[in-house]
Amino acid sequence: MAKFSQFKSEGQNQSVSEEQIRNKYDTYKNMSKQQLNQTLLSEVAKQKQSGNFDYNKLESMVNSLQGILPEQDYQNVRSLLESLK
Repeated sequence: MAKFSQFKSEGQNQSVSEEQIRNKYDTYKNMSKQQLNQTLLSEVAKQKQSGNFDYNKLESMVNSLQGILPEQDYQNVRSLLESLK
């Protein structure tokens, strides 16, 4: 199973700190599902335009969530991932 300390931040070779995770959580915690989806799609569009979007890397990270998330949540994330192709 993956641990938060194993995730890398934005293509860098450093681990994501607990503080960074908390800051990101605070940024997104009050958004509706629709707002979160819009934010995600906007970020993916920016990354695709700049050539930084790495579907395989994202898929690998999502696959590492299997066993951590409840099965239904994992399937929801997989479905969302498929929509980003």
